[in-house]
Formats: sequence, structure tokens, C-alpha cells
Amino acid sequence: MDFLESYRTPEGSWMADDQPLRMYTSPTRGQFPVLMGMFGSRRLCRLFLDPKGSYAADISDAQLLMQAVDSQVAAHILEKARLPRSVVKQPDLARLLPVLSYGSRDPGPTITLGLVYARDAKAGIGNCSFHRITVKDGSVAIGIYPGGHLQRLIDAHVARGVQLSVSVNIGIDPAIYLASVLGRPSVDFGFDELAAAGALREMAVEIAPCFHNQGWFIDHAEITLEGALGEEMEFESPFPDGLSMPEYLGYQSPWGMVSTLQIQAATFRPDAVYQTLSGPGMEQSTLLGIGQECAVYAKLREWRILDLVRSVVSLPSGGGHLLTVLQVSKKAPQDDAKILDIAEALIGEVSSLMNLLIVDWDVNARSPADVLWALATRSRLDMDIHASAVLPGTPLDPSQSREYAR
Repeated sequence: MDFLESYRTPEGSWMADDQPLRMYTSPTRGQFPVLMGMFGSRRLCRLFLDPKGSYAADISDAQLLMQAVDSQVAAHILEKARLPRSVVKQPDLARLLPVLSYGSRDPGPTITLGLVYARDAKAGIGNCSFHRITVKDGSVAIGIYPGGHLQRLIDAHVARGVQLSVSVNIGIDPAIYLASVLGRPSVDFGFDELAAAGALREMAVEIAPCFHNQGWFIDHAEITLEGALGEEMEFESPFPDGLSMPEYLGYQSPWGMVSTLQIQAATFRPDAVYQTLSGPGMEQSTLLGIGQECAVYAKLREWRILDLVRSVVSLPSGGGHLLTVLQVSKKAPQDDAKILDIAEALIGEVSSLMNLLIVDWDVNARSPADVLWALATRSRLDMDIHASAVLPGTPLDPSQSREYAR
């Protein structure tokens, strides 16, 4: 809460304002200093994707990431950890880590930038994804999207009668966090996001075998947790209304069955730093927005119609998912029909797309004020709003609920 209050202004929005990079050296719990705001602006994310400034500004973040997908550099598997680490068996996470609660409705202290690395040795595929990991008395719960790639890996292992060994990596090269936002339809199941991060850095990401399970961890990670996935439990809300899960869109949703993360060990480097983000807020919206832009760009590239779309921008005021701007290059009035067809097709293909705003080349798609100016002065809503067919959306969109219709 101190972080959120530190930059809030009367005119601003804690959901969509840039967040500062800040280090807390004396947290009230845990043994490590805390770094926040690493992804608090698109400017910082661009620096992480292109630290040398090798690409022109009109080459988008999504293009950089999709180029990395095309020229992937596979992770390098070490025989053992290259860097020295301290190892704690069966750790008390609430004492060891500065695990924060971010708001009054949090169900408990939560790890928000724990990148889960899972690898299926039998199939030879890996997967990166980050999730909310809540620490409770005697248990650790992790929120996993039911249709995601990590859940598919878990299901494959459970079908074999074994649990999935994973590592939770905290404090890593930002390029890996950014690559981990790639998902369908940008990449297919089986794509290891570490290969995209390797392409961005032009060198392989090194992974080492875990100390206490059959998984692998990112060797340069500041802090790692070693654990197993494959069991679920009923996770009850501590509040009478049953709502306590703070979603990235800024509302609470009910708890139910969640995956249990069985922690076997924690390891950390000398002078380790604990990295986290405040969620919901700008950092989550930024990371999710880049993933959304990649998904849209991938479809446009697949359909060979990039000549009509100059840029794709997911605005943070949509939580990264629900408000996307297409800046187009019309050559003639007849292009309007083509662009509407493209928009309809995108909404059908990318389930998290809810609102698409289509603007011309002279509107700054990255500026919410400029987009609103265009909406107010260059549109007639009776003519210019086009409703799609009823389609399934993301379950995290509150307007999809039955209660909303009332």
C-alpha cells in the first residue's frame, strides 16, 4: 500500500498511471530487500526488450517479441548450478521472504512475480508463466488459468501418476518475464519462452537442476522455490461475502478450488533481492498488454494484412486486455469494410479482446487522451459502434457474469 500511495495523484489512476522503480531496503518481514516498479512503464519495458536501441520506434514491442519467437535460442541445461546458492529445506516462506499483502482484501501474503518454470522431460518441452502465489498457514495456493499451457503440463503428469516438478524464480532478467507473456495464438503449446528470451539477449538462458526435485531453475535467479504441482484444495475466503481474490482488473472474485504448490526447498544467491509487483496496477496491465499485442500481431501476420494496420496498442485502462486500439492505414474509403472484417475476425480469435477502437494514422494510439479526443470529435456513435456476435470472453471480465445482466 505504501508503494501505491507514493505516486498516486488526485488526477491520476492507480490502475493506469506509470509506477516508479523503487527499492525497499528494510521490509517489515523477510530477509531480503524488495524491488518494485520494474515493469511500471512501457518505456522501461522497451529498454528491457531493446537495451541498445537497435530498432526504430515504429518497430513495436510485439514485433520484437515475435522476432524473438522466430529466431529462438534454446535454453542451455547445466549439469549443476553455476552460481553459489544457499539452500533451505522445507522453508517457512512467511519468515524467509518479504511476501507482501497488497490491499485490505488480499487473502494473505502473495508472491506476484514468481515465474514458474516447468519442464516435461519425457516430451522435451518447457514452459514459463507467472502467477499469484498466496502463502497461508500450512499451505501455498497458486492461481493457474484452467486452459493455459502450465495446466496442460500438470494434467499430462497427473495422467502418468506423478506430480509436475517446478521451480518458482524470483528476480530474473526482465526479458524472461516479458517473454513469458507469450501465449496462444502467439505461440503453441510446447514452446519454451526461455528460447524467446535467449533470442532477445542473443545468448542462451542457463537452467540448472533443482536441489530437491526433478525440475530445473533459472541459474541466475535471485531467489528460487522448488516445488510440485498436481493437487488441488478448496480455498476459502477469509471474508463473509466470499470474495477475496484481487483480480488484475481491480475487483475481487470468489475463491474455490485452487492448485496446491508443495514447497520442498528455497534457494537464494548472496545479497539476493526480492522482486514483486503490486497487483492490480500498471505493471500487471503493462505485462498483460504486451501479451495481448503479440496475440493480435500474430494473427495479423498470419493473415498477411499488416499493410492495413500500423500499430496495435493495449491500453492499461483496460487492464492490458479489454481495451485495444488498432491504428490503421486506409488507402481508400472502401478499406473501411476490410478493417471492420479484420476487427470482427480478431475478436473471434482472441478471447480476451473485448473493445477494439480503430483510429487513423494521425491519432496517437498510445495516448488515452488522444484516443478519447478522436472518439469525441471524429465519430458518431450511432453509426460508428459495431457490435459483434455474442462470443465467449475471458472469465476474468466482470461484465461476463450473470449478475451484470441485471
